[in-house]
Amino acid sequence: MLSAFRTGALRSIVQGHGTFKVLSVVPARNASAPSKQDRIDTWDYVNSVYFGPERDMKNFPHPTQPAQHEPVRMGVLPASWFEFFYPKTGVTGPYVFLGGMTLWMMSKEIMVVDHYFWEFPAFWAMVYWVSTSPKMGPKLKQYISDKIEMRKNILYERPLAKMRDAEEKNISNLQRLLEECETASFVNQAKKEGVELQLEAAYRQRLNTAFQEVKKRLDYEVEITNVKRKFEQDHMVNWIVSSVTKSITPQQEKESIQSCIQTLKQLASKQTAAA
Repeated sequence: MLSAFRTGALRSIVQGHGTFKVLSVVPARNASAPSKQDRIDTWDYVNSVYFGPERDMKNFPHPTQPAQHEPVRMGVLPASWFEFFYPKTGVTGPYVFLGGMTLWMMSKEIMVVDHYFWEFPAFWAMVYWVSTSPKMGPKLKQYISDKIEMRKNILYERPLAKMRDAEEKNISNLQRLLEECETASFVNQAKKEGVELQLEAAYRQRLNTAFQEVKKRLDYEVEITNVKRKFEQDHMVNWIVSSVTKSITPQQEKESIQSCIQTLKQLASKQTAAA
């Protein structure tokens, strides 16, 4: 068996696997990198197919990684392999099969017993002893579990948390941009109302200007009418006074003066008697 591993078959498999990895990593020359929206659409399409109504979740459930390994026998062999033989061969069947398979491989020289052969059973014997040892087994298990948890934290949880924080930050930025876009409508409405107020103020100012101009013209007409009426009244009074003055003779003036004097004397005597 180990001699087969030392042949070129294993080397070709490893080299082929390495070539496949290189080909899977190197992109095509003319292929452009997909955008973020394209990756999201592809992810949604794959989820719709994988978790769609045609998926038989009862017979083919979603695969999950168990937290602990399956029960094992002899330190490394799964217990389910042994239970497969029990209904047909009994309890000793798996061990007989394992021994017979080993003898068959040695007879066919698939497993060659040479100087390197003892490395294989010695290695697995050491693994079995370490895994079943009450002192080293739990410590080794705890050490490997810590390493797995640390690797899981480094390769999975930490990048996922970083991506989650980055996406939450992007979501908050987008929400802030949406709020800014919403406030833009209010700013536009406020500017529109401000322009309407300016137009209303200009309209009222023009109405006031038109009112003042019309009032000035009406006041001018009223002033013209009042001046004309006053001029006519003054002219009429002056004409009547001058006409009356011209019609009074000197004799009438003298008699009028004497009458006034007599009236004043009577008033003076009455005032004295009353005192």
